[in-house]
Amino acid sequence: MATKVNLSSCRRGSSYTQDDLKKRDKLIIEYLSLVKYAVGKIIIYLPPFVDKEDLIEYGIIGLIEASEKYDIKKDTKFGTYAISRIRGAILDYLRSQDWLPRSVRDKATMVRDTYISLEQKLNRPPRPDEIAAVLKVDPAEWDKLLAEISFGSFLSLEEYNQKSEDNSREDRNQQIKDPKVNDPLSYLETQEEKALLANAIAELPKRERLVITLYYYEDLMLREISQLIGLSESRVSQLHHRALFLLRARMSRVSSSAC
Repeated sequence: MATKVNLSSCRRGSSYTQDDLKKRDKLIIEYLSLVKYAVGKIIIYLPPFVDKEDLIEYGIIGLIEASEKYDIKKDTKFGTYAISRIRGAILDYLRSQDWLPRSVRDKATMVRDTYISLEQKLNRPPRPDEIAAVLKVDPAEWDKLLAEISFGSFLSLEEYNQKSEDNSREDRNQQIKDPKVNDPLSYLETQEEKALLANAIAELPKRERLVITLYYYEDLMLREISQLIGLSESRVSQLHHRALFLLRARMSRVSSSAC
């Protein structure tokens, strides 16, 4: 259980005029829905014991920081700037918790190594059922395994995609123009990396590719995707976990080959 944050401690009123505080509070109230949106897009990757309220608290802290540091003179809408700050605050909190047990890390390594071995043997990206067959697990066990390691896959993609010559979050956030650029497939710094990711997505199985496209590029929630393609929300979640794993394995292999 995370330590609860006293949000009032984030209010540095002594540095601001009453007018500044009113403008800040108006922004916070107006864009509070962005916190729930960001939490909703992240929580599907997380273990069930994670407290959603904790994520909301840290998201609100990110929103408060955004309202204090936003420069109206910059060519960036506040919503675009704020969603990145909100998400960054939540991700910083998640990284600090180190929730991934050693056993799950070992499983993730085993599954990744199986993927790479099969890819070399088959001379093509292996299908999920082929990986499951080698691991001698049935479909239900395979989906459970992917759910267990999805948080690690999510953070790994985050770390891969946030590589930058300039590590200043402030500069990076100010450069964001697209309000939908707030997922683990964003922040790619070079055309080469974008091409690698595009190829990895193109090689996904059809349904996994569709879920990734709808979730990240069309910005739909799992519930909306479920209604659109006629599958249960739990099934869409399974496809999402599979897709993330395949992307992580593919990008890890490419990254290792480049070293």
